[in-house]
Parts: sequence; structure tokens; C-alpha cells
Amino acid sequence: MDAKALEQRALPIPDGLDAPEDQVIELARVWWNGNGPLMNIRPALAEPGAVGVVLAELAWHYSHAYAEHRGLDQATAFKAICDSWSAAHARAAASAEGATAQ
Repeated sequence: MDAKALEQRALPIPDGLDAPEDQVIELARVWWNGNGPLMNIRPALAEPGAVGVVLAELAWHYSHAYAEHRGLDQATAFKAICDSWSAAHARAAASAEGATAQ
């Protein structure tokens, strides 16, 4: 798929970006290619812990979107997201431990 076709599938810039221009920045762009996520990230937040807040907000908003657009119960969708996060985090941690042991 070429860049123009991908850009046509990109999400619009959200409303409400009313902060000064030097304080507004895109943090991530994530695409799914059928096998998993591909992403560009910008570690622009001063505190790495703030990324956890972003991820929690993202999970919460996704659960509401699944409820609204897919007819799923919001709490069930949120639990599924959190359970999947926990499982993926455990796999990543095990993978990292294996890499450092070599």
C-alpha cells in the first residue's frame, strides 16, 4: 500500500488542541498490518511515567469506542484490553529477561 492510500486511512487531527503550538505534539502513530502493530513514537513527555497515563487513557477510550461502535459492554471491553495488556507485558518481560541472560 502506498503512502497516499495510507494517509487516506489516517485518523483526523482531534478537536480541542487549543494549547500553544509549542505545547502540542503527536506522541505516536500506530498501524496494524495484520500481523501486529507498526508504530512511530516520540518520547516527548518529560516524565516517562506520564506515558502510563496516556496508555491508561487510551485503553479507557478504546473500551468506550468498542461499546459505541461494536456494541460491546464497556466494562467487558475494558477488562479484555487490560487482560491482554497484562499477558503481552508478561511476554515482553520474559523476552527481555531471556535477551539479557544471553
